[in-house]
Order: sequence, then structure tokens, then C-alpha cells
Amino acid sequence: MFNPGCTTTDSPEPVDCDLSDLTIEATGQSPTSCNSNDGSITASATGGDEPYKYAVNTGSFGSSPIFTNLGPGNYTVRVKDKNGCETFIQVVLQIPGADPLTATTISMEDTECVDNNGSIEITAAGGNPPYQYKIGTGAFSDVSVFTNLGPGNYSVAVRDGANCIFTKGVTVQKGDSQTSLSADVEPIIDTKCAITGCHNGSESPNLTSRQSIIANASTIKALTQSGQMPRSNSTGGPLMPDQKALIACWVDEGAKDN
Repeated sequence: MFNPGCTTTDSPEPVDCDLSDLTIEATGQSPTSCNSNDGSITASATGGDEPYKYAVNTGSFGSSPIFTNLGPGNYTVRVKDKNGCETFIQVVLQIPGADPLTATTISMEDTECVDNNGSIEITAAGGNPPYQYKIGTGAFSDVSVFTNLGPGNYSVAVRDGANCIFTKGVTVQKGDSQTSLSADVEPIIDTKCAITGCHNGSESPNLTSRQSIIANASTIKALTQSGQMPRSNSTGGPLMPDQKALIACWVDEGAKDN
């Protein structure tokens, strides 16, 4: 199946982010009122491998650790180092007053591979009911539960009857989709061979057996996601997005012999 052509063994070893000592600290300055966007957050990272990049909620990473023009809310402040390792911290910018508007959330992990079944439920408190809710750039509505979400960082908000808005960063985790080597991945390998005899051990990576596939799982994922496997002359054609997703899920979930 997957013949990426010439390979080299002198590439640097990938960094295991699970072992990284990257940490982040942050302080916040709350806005002066519930309708003001004059709050700010200043972050500082240590460990890992410089340079660092910073982001808030679903925003893009940038070099500045200072975020301004923020309204009240619970913000997820993220840092990423040169190796792509990430960590985060929560910072709350309070609304002034005796009973400020706040929001709590419950997120359910996404346990589907091709489709998404993650969810976020928002509960508002304080302020001046009734409440309305939104996710991302959507419009406010009475719906407080958002479904069919993939893994990732989301920004949700609640608005009360006085038009005060409280924003909150929420992460939907990736759960185990139970993607199977025998039922999902091996059929892809069997139908996407680039040349006759590509499973005979003469091509790299070696896919002659289940154990060989498992041993080369990380390489298979990297080359299939980048489009290097299968080669352009594959008799089965290129991988479809669903097939790439299944391979990635199986590898990310531990490359099980299942």
C-alpha cells in the first residue's frame, strides 16, 4: 500500500509533549462594568522550548502575551512552544457588583471519529434573568446546550436581561472512538496499495503484518495526513478525508491490536 518513496533515518526525534515542563501563569484586570471591554490579561510562560506563542479562547496564537479589550468572563489562556507543545490556564475577569453574572459549563468529550458527538451545556447565574446563550460567532438564543461538537477549544457566552455578557472558554476533549485496526484501518491498507507487492516487505514502512502496521503506526499517520501516502500512482486512488480520520483516530488512541 503506502510507499512514500525514499526515506531517511536522520530526522530529529519528535518531542514528547507529555514530558514537557512547559507552564503558564497569567494575571487579569477586570473590566469596569458589565458592558465594558476594558479588561486585560497578561500571561507568562516558562519551561518548554522558546519562543512561545499565546492565545485566548479560540483566538489565533501570536507572540504577544498581553490581551486587551476584554469583557467579563472566564478565559482560557493558552501557550504553545517551538515544539508545538501546549498548556493553558483559566483567568476570570469579574463583573463588578453584588451579584455579578456568571456561567458554568459541562462539556462531554467527542467519542466519534468521523462524525462529532461532543457537547457543551451552559448554566447561567446572577445578573438579571432571563438569560440567552451562544457559541462562537453564533447569535444569542434560548438554547443552552450545544451538540455535535468536535474536540477543540470553544468560546461560549451568556447574556442577561440587562445586556450584560459573560464569556467563557471551554475545551471539548477527544474521547476513545474505538476505531479498529481490523475493521477500519486494515481495509484501507488493503485497498490503497501504490504498487504490486507493496506489502511484501520491500517497501517502507513495512506493512506485511498486523504487528508491522502497529510498529509503524506513527509513521503511517504522519505520511497519510501529509498526503505522502499512498503515492500518486496508487491503484486505489488517494485517501478520502474519512479514511485519513480513521487512521489518525486509531493511532491517537494507542494503535491497538484490535
